[in-house]
Amino acid sequence: MLNIIVFAVTLLAANSALARDRPIRSCEKAPLLAEIQKLLPDHVIGKTADVEPNPVEKLPQFPRGIWMRSGSSLTCVVVVLDETGKPQDAIVSYPSRMGLNEQEKQVVLSVQWTPAQVAGQARPSLVSMDFEIH
Repeated sequence: MLNIIVFAVTLLAANSALARDRPIRSCEKAPLLAEIQKLLPDHVIGKTADVEPNPVEKLPQFPRGIWMRSGSSLTCVVVVLDETGKPQDAIVSYPSRMGLNEQEKQVVLSVQWTPAQVAGQARPSLVSMDFEIH
């Protein structure tokens, strides 16, 4: 898991100029999402699973800093879930120059999810959370 985090941080730094030049309107087009998928090929994208992962409880109030620091009206966070729906990591996929501070990461990781299922089997998954200012 540490290797994933180190690689993601490296990607964040390398792609920051690229992400600033191309604003996006949907987290499905987040620049680093494909890179995260490559790092975790055994994880399914939650939206493509037969049974999508869903939060078990009401989502908590997320810190305003996620929106304020991003410099964008849209911030995308990919939550890495194990096969039971337990969050393992949270990685910002857009804008790529941003990361979560420890408090923000803990709030995102506090959300328990139902597991993704493919062909009746629980699978590890990636869930994209959108933080948007309207």
